[in-house]
Amino acid sequence: MVNSSTNNPFSDFATRVLNLNVNLPFAESIYKVMDSHMKRPGKTRHLFITGPSNVGKTKLAENYIKKYPQYTITEDDGTEVDIRPVIYMETPHPFTLLEFYHELIHALGSPRLGGVPRINDLKTRAYKLIEKQKVKMVIIDEINNIQTSVVNKSTAMDAIKHMANKTNVTLVLMGTPEAAELRTLDEQYKSRYRPKSINRFTECDEEFCEFLNQVEEQLKFPKKIGLGDLETGLPQLLHYQSKGKVGYLIPIVQEAFDLLGVFQESFNDFNNAILSPSILDEAYKIIQGDFIDDNIDGI
Repeated sequence: MVNSSTNNPFSDFATRVLNLNVNLPFAESIYKVMDSHMKRPGKTRHLFITGPSNVGKTKLAENYIKKYPQYTITEDDGTEVDIRPVIYMETPHPFTLLEFYHELIHALGSPRLGGVPRINDLKTRAYKLIEKQKVKMVIIDEINNIQTSVVNKSTAMDAIKHMANKTNVTLVLMGTPEAAELRTLDEQYKSRYRPKSINRFTECDEEFCEFLNQVEEQLKFPKKIGLGDLETGLPQLLHYQSKGKVGYLIPIVQEAFDLLGVFQESFNDFNNAILSPSILDEAYKIIQGDFIDDNIDGI
């Protein structure tokens, strides 16, 4: 267990490694669009964000939610109400309308309804919670799960559209590139869902090196690591290992520091925590099983 004390530089560093969270280069531009859509009452527009797995879509959503955290208000009668400006949910797999509303209600902080509730009962419950909690935006991840569902794709998308129409929330749908097909099922979807795509770092170029520099800056290691310095060979190695995907790159770096012992209570010497090509190779071999099913041609 890592000590969270701010008086210990070694445990503080270990905490920073565990909590690595660097925004992607395109994040701010997407956040501006999301802000614009969410803050225009009566002018509801939606986003449809696609990108390969592990390029940072979910992290993008998590960081955006932090901009609009949940808070509690007290009503005139003394009742406390949780206010959730932005909520996040994953599309259930396999997708069914019943499970979709269960997941939506869960995202709103309400327990799963017991017994065998009817779809309309769940829908009504969800819509009331959205209104009560003053939800402005619903982020729905893994929307591509609809494509492998026994439920008709148009039926599923219509249910999501109905929720937006009835509650006046802004929707942000996120999924793999294949999910873009869902946006073309209806002319209304094309006009209402603004498309955005996210990709991996395709090259070990200046943009990738700048991202690595930001990782190093966040780590605040007392000595220069050179993560973004091509002369160290680290950018080239990390790009090869991660395929340019942040969802792979960060775990490789974290695993490497784990191998160097930074999460041990006995860690007390930064000289023993120097990242090298050999330790990154060892880290990569440990976690590369996560990459086996990845399709490099699709990224």
